[in-house]
This record gives sequence, C-alpha cells and structure tokens, in this order.
Amino acid sequence: MKIGLIGNMNNNNFALMRYFRDLGADAHLLLYANDGQGSLSHFKPDCDSWDIGRWQPYIHQTAVPNAPVAALGFPYSWAMGLRSMIRSWFWLNDVNVLPVSKNQIRSDYAGYDRLIGSGISPATLNRAGIDLDIFFPYSSGVEFFRTGEFLVHFSGRLGINRFIFTRVAKRQKAGIQAARNVLNAEMGITQDVLLDLGLTPLKLAIPMVYEQGLLPEAPPNKVLCDAWDAIANSDFTLLNQSRLMWCNPGHYSPEAWIKENKNNDWLLHAFAALLKARPDLKSKLLVVEYGPDVASTRLLAAELEIDSYIHWLPKMNRRELMWLLSRVSIGVGEFYNVPRMIWGGTGWEALASAKPLLQGFNFDEGEFDQIYGYPPPPMLPVRNQNDIVQHLIDMADHPEKREEIGRGAKEWFNRHNGIDLAKKWLDILMTPKAATDSSNTIAVHQGLHG
Repeated sequence: MKIGLIGNMNNNNFALMRYFRDLGADAHLLLYANDGQGSLSHFKPDCDSWDIGRWQPYIHQTAVPNAPVAALGFPYSWAMGLRSMIRSWFWLNDVNVLPVSKNQIRSDYAGYDRLIGSGISPATLNRAGIDLDIFFPYSSGVEFFRTGEFLVHFSGRLGINRFIFTRVAKRQKAGIQAARNVLNAEMGITQDVLLDLGLTPLKLAIPMVYEQGLLPEAPPNKVLCDAWDAIANSDFTLLNQSRLMWCNPGHYSPEAWIKENKNNDWLLHAFAALLKARPDLKSKLLVVEYGPDVASTRLLAAELEIDSYIHWLPKMNRRELMWLLSRVSIGVGEFYNVPRMIWGGTGWEALASAKPLLQGFNFDEGEFDQIYGYPPPPMLPVRNQNDIVQHLIDMADHPEKREEIGRGAKEWFNRHNGIDLAKKWLDILMTPKAATDSSNTIAVHQGLHG
C-alpha cells in the first residue's frame, strides 16, 4: 500500500511520513507548491531533520498550492492567480501562488492507494473528483472554512472576494464531508465546526514531532552558540517559540479575535513578576522573533524594564528549536482563552523534549480524561496571567520538581503520541475502504446523508 501525505504545514506530515516508514509503510510526502516558502519557510523537511538525506527519496514536489486558488477553476482561479502575481511584484505577498488544473491535481496525486491531507486538500481533491482517506485540520476552526482569519477575509472584503471565498468554503466543506475519516483532537472551536458539518471525528492527535532522530551535542551554528551561552550563564530559562500574536490589528471582531489571540503578553508580565520576586535568580527568557507582534512585544519588554533579561532569537527551524528545548528549564506554549483547546506544535515539542510545558489549559476538572480516555500530561496549566506567575516561581524554587514534571511529560508523550500514535493512524488507513463496521466511518457517512 502506497501512502501519500499532502502538505507539510507545521512539519506535520513529514513527521508522520517518517513514523510510517519506521513502521514499514511505503509513505511519501507530497509538498504543496508553496510549502516552505515566504513566512512558512521554516516548514520544509530539511528544517526538521539533521539527517535529511535519509528521507529525501520519499519527498516529492507538486504544483498544487496550499491556497484558495487551488480550490477554484477558470475563470476565478486565473483572476486570483493574476492578483497574486501583481501583489507579489509590489511585495504585498510573500509568495506568488498560481492556478492549477484538474489534470495537474490528478497527475500529482496519482498512484497512491491512500491519501492523507490537511490545508486546502479537501477542496482541491473534491474539485478533481478524489476523496481523502484521512483529513485532519491544522487550524483551530478548520482552515479555509471557519478560522478567524478566513472569516475576516470572507466578511470584510469586496463583493467579488466574498463570492470567491464562499465558493472556496463550499468546496472545502464538501471535501471534508467526503473524507473517509476525519481525525481531530482540538475539542474546542475545531470540534464544534466539525460537528456542525455533521461529522463525528476520531479523537486522535497529530504525531507531529518526530523524536527518533539524534541531536548534535555541540551548538551547530552561531545563533545556537550564542543562545547556549545565555542558557549556560543562567539558573532558570524559558523558551517561547510560539507565534507572537496578542494585539488585535483592528479588523477582528471581539468574537473572532478570541480565537486567534495567544495572549503572549501574559508571559512577559509574569516574567517581570518573577524577576521582582526572585531578584537574585539569574533568569533568562528566550523569545523567537516570529509572528505579527514582534515589535509590540519588544516595546512591552522595554516598558516592563525586562528587555535585558530577554534573549531574542531569529525565526528558526524546528530541529534548532528542539536542540534549544533540550537545554532550557521550561518550554512555553500559547495561552488561548478558549475552553477545551488543546496545545499545538510548540506544546508537543516541549513534551517530547522532557520539559515542563507552560500552556493554556481551559478544561474543567476531569474533563480532559472524559474526552480523551486518559489523563493530561504532567504540565503547568494556565487559565490566566497569575497562573503563569505562580508556576514560574514554583519551578524556579524547585528544580527537582521541574525535572520530575519533565520526565513525566516525556513518558506521557511516548505513551500517547509519537510512534505509538502513528501506529493508530496507520491502522485506520489499513482498514479496507469498503468496510463500514468502524464507528467513526459509520458516523462520518451518516453525516454525509443527514
């Protein structure tokens, strides 16, 4: 059985492809035309492996972009392609995305017995008359359908744009509903959207962090060498590699913004409180310059008079972030103020690195266990800014507790994610297409006809 994994947002499918091949499956990564380009330059396979040559034969470039234009036919696709080209000439786009024909879509995805996809793949394949075997959303609210960003474009643009985005959303909806299986572990916004589509997804996370590879012992470049100096000369260190997005740019409604706001400013205020509470502790906060609010975060650090305690890092690859995570005290995720929202890639990276994860966690007592069938990982759960303050002081004062939580996090990751989770994905793919005895398959098909 030959498996095609479409797209590499968050390096999800590259990790899954490696796990599948470790399990003996003939899995291949099918890159979108714009994967690893522009603002997504860190989402390409060689950014997530110190041994890329081992995997290169199973990575293939397609002409299909992960963009609305791929869901549309002539004349709308050509109009969008021309618009993209013009905008790229004036540096208004960081990537130029071009239209793609049905024949090209069929050609790029031909020869695979099973297809797994995210991004625009449901709409693109639906246009070409192909169904996904597994769809998994990577965005809260489902990308190209009902994310806050997509809805802003949908409702706040000119009439022609609203018309185009409506067509894209309709095609994406049809493609998702036609998928043989839908997998999702985000029980907040995303689950609500999928339930609205009449689907009952399997509650499975994405095995998005491949932790079987070895990390270099010495810092492999100057950026990491400088960061290691900052870490080595500190008693307590935090790494925030999450996208900095906490200032509403103005075109989001309060309802839409709550779905996008990562509340990164909470971390800076809490870190300032730690410095005040433990002035003799040599603390350092490492922050990656990633996201639309880098400048605002720098300004806030200056206002809080903590800028000298922050070590800024350029946007970097996951393989480098994993190297840093192996050496800091705590890994930092996001602080969404949304019920039942599970952590994303930054959280999985911290857990896989055996570090305490400081992460927004808005579940009621016992709710996580009830939803997933197992307890949450040992972590540092956050509902508000004061939670962060208390966790930082506690972890700074008790390094042995910090180590214990980190070990527990890695044990939890190995049990509920990684290659064991990839095996569950593979088992789903191995189920014959005609079979309908799976409760998930039945539920999905009921949703199609309900």
